[in-house]
Amino acid sequence: MLFQLSQQNFPDSIHSSVIPEEHLGIKLSGHTADVTIASCCTLIHQTTEERGYSLWVNTFFIHKPLILHVIPDDPIYTLYYSVENTAKFLSFDKVTVLAPEEFCILELAPCYHYGIFSAGTYRSLHLTVDDQHRSILKNQDYVAALLREHYFDIAF
Repeated sequence: MLFQLSQQNFPDSIHSSVIPEEHLGIKLSGHTADVTIASCCTLIHQTTEERGYSLWVNTFFIHKPLILHVIPDDPIYTLYYSVENTAKFLSFDKVTVLAPEEFCILELAPCYHYGIFSAGTYRSLHLTVDDQHRSILKNQDYVAALLREHYFDIAF
């Protein structure tokens, strides 16, 4: 799930597919990186596509309270697992607390959704599927096994 900075509020942010040298220790092989660097934060998204779903590892270094947005083009469903730190997610006037070591399923229609972050380091895992594959998320044992298979050293 790609959290983004507002271009209007952060026009000088830098976008890259290269993880900064000081964070190379978190680089995952076989993943595509999407990096945003601004004075307020460094956002590192790493993703890989598999059999009808995408797996994401997000690592955010946030220097001051910040609101990020997610804008899916089509309806998506994400199982969110916080590894480090608690964030809040605002969607259709409903706030969901994303606490560490808890699974949360988020349904995202094509519109703006917001992540609310305090200063700190955030790490999370996501399994994101489209409407056709959303039944995958109903089996939490399967999803947990899938996340362990890919990211055992990160979260479990």
